[in-house]
Amino acid sequence: ILQGLIEKLLYSCVGIENIYVLIREKEEESADQRLKKIIDSSAFDRVKKQDINVLNKIVTVPGNISEKNLGLTTEHLKIIQEKVSVVFHVAATVKFNEELSKAMAVNVNGTLEIISLCRRINKLEALIQVSTAFSNSDRKHIEEIVYCNNVDFEGLKSLTDFWSGDEDDVKRLLGKKPNTYTYTKALAEEYVMKYGKDLPIAIIRPSIIISAIKEPSQGWIDSWNGSTGTFGGMSSGVMKVMFGSGSNVADLVPLDIVVNLIIVAATKCKRSSLKVYNCCTGTSNPITYSRAEVIIRRATYKYSLNQLPFPFMVFTNSRLVYTLLRFILQIVPAFLIDLWSLFNGKKAIQMKIQHRITRTLDLMKFFMINEWHFEDSNTRELFENMSEEDKNVFNFDLKSIDWDSCIENYVVGIHKYLLKKSNISIKI
Repeated sequence: ILQGLIEKLLYSCVGIENIYVLIREKEEESADQRLKKIIDSSAFDRVKKQDINVLNKIVTVPGNISEKNLGLTTEHLKIIQEKVSVVFHVAATVKFNEELSKAMAVNVNGTLEIISLCRRINKLEALIQVSTAFSNSDRKHIEEIVYCNNVDFEGLKSLTDFWSGDEDDVKRLLGKKPNTYTYTKALAEEYVMKYGKDLPIAIIRPSIIISAIKEPSQGWIDSWNGSTGTFGGMSSGVMKVMFGSGSNVADLVPLDIVVNLIIVAATKCKRSSLKVYNCCTGTSNPITYSRAEVIIRRATYKYSLNQLPFPFMVFTNSRLVYTLLRFILQIVPAFLIDLWSLFNGKKAIQMKIQHRITRTLDLMKFFMINEWHFEDSNTRELFENMSEEDKNVFNFDLKSIDWDSCIENYVVGIHKYLLKKSNISIKI
């Protein structure tokens, strides 16, 4: 989200004076070096064509979301207090199986530090907390409200500051939530409601984020998170069996839809009036996994994306059938190809790919075998009340998504931007 958000702000919000970006420094990379990598990406191509000088509006702020005062220096704290008016909190660890202590430090404690900082900002107009639609995935019907998790915050914080717990202990703590990511994002929402309710705050809950429809460019994507690894495996022909129901709704939402909603929601924030926006397509514009697979298969042939022949996908809810078909259709061919590669002095990579696919599916299976109903009335009402001009510039109309072109551009974008196949271009 970060690159798409910064790019859109620079491209469409010309009145912005500066964008201060909190970036954690690494041993081998400074914050400035990490920011340069972001700016050098293809996401900023149209901004550079429009006016390359606007990139000077981006200011690096070294820090760490999990540290006290976000790890900011006294000088940077003063600048933010005096200069900033809108805060977009998009930082998170999105690793599903992250250690609980690390997920708590970033997703929960980091949110509390953001709220604490916002209280010291002189001209605060909005704080946007980007959460996830699956923060309350232990429920089937999810409204645009913050749910109570009945957690002793202080006790849990004290516990996880020094304890990660063994796997069974963590599972008991998570209850019906599938992983530490959704658990800590739910707690972060409750932190926002409890400690920031008098601030001008909105919570944005996107579902599974996929590539952009058109901004910053068609099919643009920069992360393997969510469904990207699965869809990439389908289109490459290395993945042919999915554990789950093809008739289930795949609640996908394009990146630029999410970014536009984030920006517009920031203009409507009011103190003591917390708004939640579910940014999901399952209610207003659903697409099933089976339909998505048909579009992916068509795009695979159209652009010759597959590494292995006969790209297709079989869905099954039977663990036995899944294990059997996966062995026949994926493991055996991968083993034989690797054997042939070794005999010919080439790298054997297919079995490694299969191991990665297995790890990905283990993390995603909860979302493949379940369905949810997300209320989205706040999101639809926000869009409907915009002017026609703003609707064109900041479109987040969920009903306007054309899934055939969207999914096609998604899989092409995976191969172009993530697999670095520079010879691929989207056919209009």
